[in-house]
Parts: sequence; C-alpha cells; structure tokens
Amino acid sequence: MSLQQITNKNLIAVNCDFTTKNEVITFLVDRLAAEGKLKDRDAFMQAVMDREALSETGVDSGIAIPHGKSEAVKEAAVAICRVNAPIADWESMEEDNQVTLIFLLAIPVAEAGSTHLDLLAELMTHAQDEAFLGRLMHAATVDEMYDALDVEKKDAAADPAKTYTHTVVAVTACPAGIAHTYMAAEALAKAGEEMGVKVYVEKQGANGVEDRHTRTPASGGRGHLCRGRGREGKRAL
Repeated sequence: MSLQQITNKNLIAVNCDFTTKNEVITFLVDRLAAEGKLKDRDAFMQAVMDREALSETGVDSGIAIPHGKSEAVKEAAVAICRVNAPIADWESMEEDNQVTLIFLLAIPVAEAGSTHLDLLAELMTHAQDEAFLGRLMHAATVDEMYDALDVEKKDAAADPAKTYTHTVVAVTACPAGIAHTYMAAEALAKAGEEMGVKVYVEKQGANGVEDRHTRTPASGGRGHLCRGRGREGKRAL
C-alpha cells in the first residue's frame, strides 16, 4: 500500500513544538477534519482516545501510531506530525522509545479488517528501515517528507552477488495485533543479513498469515520447508 496515496501535504507537519500526546492527537484530528476526511470530528477524537486507553501506541525508533476506527471517518487517511522534542507522556512498546514522529490513522469501520491492517503492516515494516526513518526524521519541509514516504526500500537480499552461510526459517506471531509481529520479523531479517544468514520469516498476526512456510516434496520423502507468498485470513483487531 502506498503511503502517499492515503495522505497529502496538508496532512503533514514538521518541526512542531507540541509537548504532550493530547496536543499532537488534537492537532492531527483537526487536520483530518479540515481536509474533509471526517463526518464528525468529535466522534473520531473520542475513538482515538478510547483506543489510547486500551494499550500503548508508541512503537520504537521514535515512532507512535495512534489510530481510530469509526463511523465518523469518511475515507481512510493518515495524518503525520514530527515534533522537535520527544513527547514524554507517550506510552510505548519499547520503554526507551522517544516519540517524535507520529502517524495518526483514520479508518472507516467498514475497512477495519483490510485498510487498517494493511496500513499498520506497512508502517511497522518501514519502522525497521533505518534509511526510511532517517529521511523522515531529517526532512526539512513538508514537501521533503511527503516525497520520502514512498522511496523504495532497498532489498539487500536481492543482490545477486550476496552469499549466505546458512538459511533459517522463523515464525513471528502476535495473536492480538500485528505490531510486534512485524517488528520481530524485520529485526530477524536485519540481524541475519549482518551475519550472512538468510532468514525467511512467516508472519502471523491479526491480519492473518503472510509469507507462509510450506512443505514441498524432497528426496527420501521427508520434504523441506520453503517460503510462501502473500497474505491470507485477515481479521479485524
């Protein structure tokens, strides 16, 4: 999913001086309302704050992904804000996460099991890409940040000259959501690249199974595991 297609430059702000989570969320909700993405600004604000009360939306690497699924949303959209100083009161999965880059997801209820999960998966994958984050963290203007959103991630494994000493298959899972699923998968793949080990990860989360491992016939009838493709079995958070 293209992040540029679900936002616009009026929904992006850089170098903001907010100091609390509530200030940031209020600002981003107002931006969404001003852009005509919401039917009811106050109802959506309540949906976001209700979600905040359930569990942390800070992730790691300075990122937070607050979100709301509501009938008050006209169409799916993402509003983005980067603050100058870390938000001290933003609860995160990683205790030392210093939130400075916030993505607010606005999702219609009808798309809770599709667009919502695809966006979270996309953001969680990018959250582990240091080059991608670096571009967003250092973008001097809204134009620069918008342009940086969909720069293709370089796949080190695609280098035909790359050789590996071992191959490992792994499964990451999060039955209640998808954030930790993708965080763990990207971390394993990155560590493997650094060690010269090829890691194939099957990801299991609230959006179903992605890159499923499958067993194929092999000599001796025992078979071996190989990597699957695609995603199946989506369900809502």
